[in-house]
Amino acid sequence: MKKIVITIILSLIVFEAISQVRPARRRHFRTFQESTTYVVIDNNPFTRYNDRLEEEMERFWTITPYEFISFDEFQRKRTNDNYSFLVLAEIKQRNVPHVYKFINFVLGDKERDFNRMPDLGSVPLIFRDADEEDYLYKMGAFVQFMQNHAEEGGSRQNMRMTRFLNVRDDRVQEMELWLLEEELAPEINTVEKINKYYPYTVRIVTKDDIKEAITQQREDVAFLHKIGPKTTVRVGKCWKFIVATNGEILYSNDHDVDALTPDALLVEDLERIAR
Repeated sequence: MKKIVITIILSLIVFEAISQVRPARRRHFRTFQESTTYVVIDNNPFTRYNDRLEEEMERFWTITPYEFISFDEFQRKRTNDNYSFLVLAEIKQRNVPHVYKFINFVLGDKERDFNRMPDLGSVPLIFRDADEEDYLYKMGAFVQFMQNHAEEGGSRQNMRMTRFLNVRDDRVQEMELWLLEEELAPEINTVEKINKYYPYTVRIVTKDDIKEAITQQREDVAFLHKIGPKTTVRVGKCWKFIVATNGEILYSNDHDVDALTPDALLVEDLERIAR
């Protein structure tokens, strides 16, 4: 896909801090309810993003009419505030040193500045250079999160990455917590180890298991959405969200990654969730 750079170098753009710079107001959410939603196609010929998003939009999106459009069409339409957009982009946010991929969920705005477009509930996906397979299996939950966030006028917890909001919902304890082994710190990479710190139901599963639970709308399942650098070098933060299959945020936290603290869910997270 064409990327966006804050200096607006024609075909390459990076959306600077859109998710938190201009959060949508109530009037924007009311306008959204009457909008047509345009889903911007990623032009990368090797990506599976378009197919996965189309599949999940068809399965879950009911709040507005929607169409798939090219990036060039998005550039022409984005100043119309009767339109809303889902667009994959790389974002460098203020006060956060690294670049992340987001699904930007925004309302059109008459000004040409992309940063002015009201954010209806964008979703952070991965570090820029990470593999898309790290998030594609969760796309159904992200589609529901965006829809529900907009439908409820932004009253749900957002997936923030600046002014980080710590969320802890006791309902996680009543659900099965589904985790990937590769996203767990060594101290908690088996169910037996986890049970030392977390006395509730946990399963070590696969990405396909989580995708299927989202498709089936398993109300008894929550899973981890982790965003991190996948390294032990101090290069950034690890962001952690526990998410229900309908996209609701039940837990959130972050930590700095270093040689002693991996890019993973930590013992401290399980202890917080268990309180």
